[in-house]
Amino acid sequence: MKRRMILGEKGVFSVFGICALGTLLFLSAALYAVCASHMSAERRFLARTALRNAAEDGVRLAVSRMNSEAGVSAKAEAAVLKHAQLFDGASGDAKYKVYARSKDGKILLLSVGERGEERARVIGVAEKKDGKYSIDHWEY
Repeated sequence: MKRRMILGEKGVFSVFGICALGTLLFLSAALYAVCASHMSAERRFLARTALRNAAEDGVRLAVSRMNSEAGVSAKAEAAVLKHAQLFDGASGDAKYKVYARSKDGKILLLSVGERGEERARVIGVAEKKDGKYSIDHWEY
């Protein structure tokens, strides 16, 4: 009789071991899912940041071209009633388009960074001081 109880007790320990392994498996799967979610969020953040940087590059290039080319600055200053597309280009693997509109003596430079279906927009407000344009402030 004692021998049967010892064998029965060994089976209980096996059941507890299987339950412990199942719990560890469940916790590791949950941890993996959380890490995968964080990694995808980080990838989206880096992609948005790259697009915003490309759009900022477009605004900076627009200010540079407005200071060096009279035709570009004249086109930007003439866009009073509606926006005018100044130019488009690429920064890294993202493309951007730069639009301008003149309002209250300042020029609003809108740059749209695009990669695939994703877009990021940046507005730089340029002001003319001492015959040169400079960015007064940014709007995101």
